[in-house]
Amino acid sequence: MKKVIFSLSLLAVAYFANAQQTTIRIAGTRLTYPLMQKWIDEYSKQHPGTTFILNSKIPADSVDISIVSHKLAPSDIKPGKTYIALSRYVQLPVVNSSRPDVAALQEKGFTDASFKEVYFDEKAAGNTLVSDAVFTVYKRKQSACASQSFANHFGSEQKDIKGIGVVGDDKDLLSAVKQDKNGISYNNLGFIYNIQTRKLVDSIAIVPIDFNENGKIDEQEKIYNNLDEVINYAEKTNSPKLLIENVYVLFKEKGRSKEETAFLKWVLEKGQKYNHQYGFLNLPDEVKRQSAITVSK
Repeated sequence: MKKVIFSLSLLAVAYFANAQQTTIRIAGTRLTYPLMQKWIDEYSKQHPGTTFILNSKIPADSVDISIVSHKLAPSDIKPGKTYIALSRYVQLPVVNSSRPDVAALQEKGFTDASFKEVYFDEKAAGNTLVSDAVFTVYKRKQSACASQSFANHFGSEQKDIKGIGVVGDDKDLLSAVKQDKNGISYNNLGFIYNIQTRKLVDSIAIVPIDFNENGKIDEQEKIYNNLDEVINYAEKTNSPKLLIENVYVLFKEKGRSKEETAFLKWVLEKGQKYNHQYGFLNLPDEVKRQSAITVSK
């Protein structure tokens, strides 16, 4: 009899332990996964009763928190869903560092017209580029948040980006440029720079942005020596010339678990300190405040 009672007690303990264990399923923009995983790891140290699954292959109808890193359209927000911003990211034009004219490109930089001519084949009046520059543009083959944001910045859509479609994610896009002397693409800071050394990754060079469009890169426009220099400039200036976009998450407006709410609040209150480490920007105070209000409803 005692053995039976003991066995039943163990079953009861196991049942209630499982009942208290909450699983949060997260999927979406993969370029955010290193930062999202860091948030999960740090949160889990303090909240062992919550488990997370971060995987792009989770069925859409099973996802609790969806990551979307392009400007949201009304069609992106399904009935019963709401959203907040958790972070921001920057994209820059990147070329193969072995191309013979890389020094000339970095002296002149890219204006808006240069971007449109190289990536969208929109010819502008005048010489927008270094003469006889040859580029092989690489783009994401599949629809992707970063590519949508890149195109939207210039008033276009992802389908308008010319070039060779690359299967895979943003790391594969960067790899394509590394393997082609004439290659050019776009990518986010967390992949362009080594997040440990804070230096540019091997075989990659950045084409600087000509912020004042005077045809040359001035001293104050030379902001690419290391990852932290770019982040600092981006957060201080919020220059409209920089390709900056929010990292959004969508979730249930009502009926979500208290653990989901607690996690999102923690990211806004305590998780922001990890943004820079992974090449992301902090939210402006007003955006952060609005996100906190939304998630608390």
